[in-house]
Amino acid sequence: MFDSLTKGYLPETDFPVRKIDEEKCTRCGRCVETCPTFGFKWQKGEVPIPRGYGGFSQACLNCGNCTAVCPSDAITMSGSYSVREGRYKNSLQAQMAFPNPMCLKGEKDYDTFKEELTDVERAIYERRSNRLFKDKAVPREVIERVLEAGRFAPSAGNCQPYKFVVIQDQKLIHEFESLAMKTLRTFKNLYLDRDGKKPLWKSTLFTFLSYFMINKLDPRPFTAIEKADNRNNRIYFDAPCIILILKDKRGVSNPDLDAGICAQNMVLSAHSLGLGTCYIGLSIEPLNYPLMAGFRKKLGIRHPFEAVTSIAMGYPKGKIDGVVKRDTPQVSWIGF
Repeated sequence: MFDSLTKGYLPETDFPVRKIDEEKCTRCGRCVETCPTFGFKWQKGEVPIPRGYGGFSQACLNCGNCTAVCPSDAITMSGSYSVREGRYKNSLQAQMAFPNPMCLKGEKDYDTFKEELTDVERAIYERRSNRLFKDKAVPREVIERVLEAGRFAPSAGNCQPYKFVVIQDQKLIHEFESLAMKTLRTFKNLYLDRDGKKPLWKSTLFTFLSYFMINKLDPRPFTAIEKADNRNNRIYFDAPCIILILKDKRGVSNPDLDAGICAQNMVLSAHSLGLGTCYIGLSIEPLNYPLMAGFRKKLGIRHPFEAVTSIAMGYPKGKIDGVVKRDTPQVSWIGF
C-alpha cells in the first residue's frame, strides 16, 4: 500500500535482455528503425548495441518487433518487462510464450499448426506494428475499404460515436508532428534526468501528479518521445497516410472503447489488404490541448468530437509481420 503511494517515478523495473549475434547481423539497422523507443545505439555499418538512458537501465518495451523485422534472425530476447513495485507495478506473470491457441503442451512451433487457424486468427497473431514504410501512396479506394471496416464495428447503443480524419499531405503531417513535439519535449525534459539520477523533487512531483494523470505518467512513453526528439520530430515514421479516430463525447457509455474497437477493425482490415499499420498515441494528448486549438480547426475537429487515437498506415518496407512472444495475463476461471 505504502509503495503505491510513494513510488510513482521511475520505479524499479526488470527489462528483457536483447542479444545480437554479430556474425548473423547484416548491419542494416532495421531493428533500430522499428524500435518504438530510443533503445539502440547504432552507427551505419556497425552492429546495433542495446542501451538505456535518462534513468532507464534499458529502453525496451518487450514488443519483440526487432526480432520480427530482422532479415537474418540475429536478435534474441529473454526475460520480460516487469515493474517490481509502486504505482505502476504490473500483474503479468513473467511467462513469455508464442501464440498457442490450440493449448498444445510444450512450446510448439507456430508453423506446425498455423494452417489450422482461421484467417482472422492468423492476422491477430502475425500482425506487428509497422514503422518501416515504402515511399508509396495508399490509393483512396484502399483507404475507403479500411474505413468501411471501422464503420461496421460494434458500439454501445449502436450510436457509432466516431469520425475519421485521413491525412496524406506530408507537409501537414510534419506540421502536426512539430506542434505535438513542442508539448511532448517539454514534458519529457522535465521528467527524464540526463545523468540517470532520481532527484527527490522529481520523485515527489511526478508521484503526486500520477494521482491525477495516472495513464500519462507510466515511464514507457518517454522512451518513445526521446526517439522522436532525436529523429526530427518523426512521430509518424514517415508513413504516407495517417488516420485520426475521433470520438463523439456524447456517445453512450464509453465512446473511447467504441473508438478503440473501431480502430482495431480498421487495423486488421488494413493488414489483410497488405498494408502495415501502427497505432500512434503520442500526438493525441497534445492535439486535444488548448495550445493546438488552431490546428484542430484546420483539421475540422470541433466539439463534441476529440481525438482518441491515430493510425500510421502504408505499404511495409521488407518483412515486418511474424509471431513474437507475449507475457501471460492472469485469468480467473469461475464455474469450471
